[in-house]
Amino acid sequence: MQTPNPSDLEKVLEKINEIAKESATGDYIYRGEPKHHDIVSSSLYREYRDIEAEHFDIAVVQEDILREAREYTPHKMEDFELLATLQHFGDKTNLIDFTTDYLVALFFACDGEPEEPGRVTLLQKQSEAYKVEKPPRTIRRAETQKSIFVQAPKGFVQPDRVVSVPADLKSALLDHLRRHHDISTKTIYNDLQGFIENRGLHKSAYTEFYKGLTCQERADSAKTQVEKLAWYDDAIVHYTETARLNPEGTAAYNNRGAAYDDKGDFDAAIQDYNKAIDLNPTDVDAYINRGEAWLHLRDWQRAEADLTAAKSMGEDIVASFHNDYESVENFETKNKVKVPEDIAVLLKGT
Repeated sequence: MQTPNPSDLEKVLEKINEIAKESATGDYIYRGEPKHHDIVSSSLYREYRDIEAEHFDIAVVQEDILREAREYTPHKMEDFELLATLQHFGDKTNLIDFTTDYLVALFFACDGEPEEPGRVTLLQKQSEAYKVEKPPRTIRRAETQKSIFVQAPKGFVQPDRVVSVPADLKSALLDHLRRHHDISTKTIYNDLQGFIENRGLHKSAYTEFYKGLTCQERADSAKTQVEKLAWYDDAIVHYTETARLNPEGTAAYNNRGAAYDDKGDFDAAIQDYNKAIDLNPTDVDAYINRGEAWLHLRDWQRAEADLTAAKSMGEDIVASFHNDYESVENFETKNKVKVPEDIAVLLKGT
């Protein structure tokens, strides 16, 4: 399993502690946003915010929406339940999503806009300026997200406190939330609506992955070393984008690691195999790939451990090794190294 960078882990815990300390001064609810805004507003307010008409009233607009929506409901629903349902399905309402869990808010602050700093805003639960209500139980993901809605007469609220989340810490924070708090895309968007919302990202991730695979295959058939390395670099770019779009998939890390392997950057390759194993501890391909990378770095103990682990999972490590090298002797000749006898036996299957 991958060990987090100590400095990153320290920064992650510092950021979580910062939010916890801010929370200790009051009874708050939380909202995570992947980039900074001047106010915290509803989606309906954002649609009309540029209107300066003197008699504009967002409550009137929302009432029109409710009146029309009632014609499509099979049974009578209270206004709030109908608004919450509309919000769930992506319509614009004057409800503002918050959560009672600051770790969930932190996830939303990190999930998106990788080049922008995010933020977690804290809002007092009790106020005369707005109304706070729990969503109806009919919305499945609300329980996982520990959702709570704020209804503000003007469509926006000013946060009581704000904790900024640096862009370069987002990835480490998401990894920590997934590994230690079971907060991830899969658990937060745990319904078919979530699948549909994320389908576009998945489609883009598939596209990038197969572009990377195409580049990798072209590199393998390239006639010159310069051309080969250029194709590997292109493959790495596409696999990196795949990992950004689908950070919980292992294929991008395994394939990018293989591209780094082919370039001779075994340290970078091992980092990718570590990530793949961290995401899926039974990913046999990552073990054998990492085992071969350790062979190149002459770290015999780790190489033997990974190859043995792959074999115990049912992998034919002899056949896998022979996909890259004709024999152990061929590997030794190409890399000017002598493989220890116990590993040679393991790779020969004798």
